[in-house]
Amino acid sequence: MRPVGALILSLALLVSSTGGAATKDEPPDREMLKMMELLREMEVVKQMEMLRDMHVVESAGDQGKNPTPQKSTPRKKKETLR
Repeated sequence: MRPVGALILSLALLVSSTGGAATKDEPPDREMLKMMELLREMEVVKQMEMLRDMHVVESAGDQGKNPTPQKSTPRKKKETLR
């Protein structure tokens, strides 16, 4: 997750620095729009991964609270010859 966060931060800084250089009359260029869309997609992916991780943690917590008792199979008693 750290490399993704670093990438998001660097792209955000790049977008903000190039956005400051543009004048108000100029529309954002195609490259900047692509970067902004990439940042949005990465945030969605990050949220999906977090939700998946939360689901795994919750299911592991539920299993820890309510362990299912394992049924032991009845063993056959050997008849002893007397």
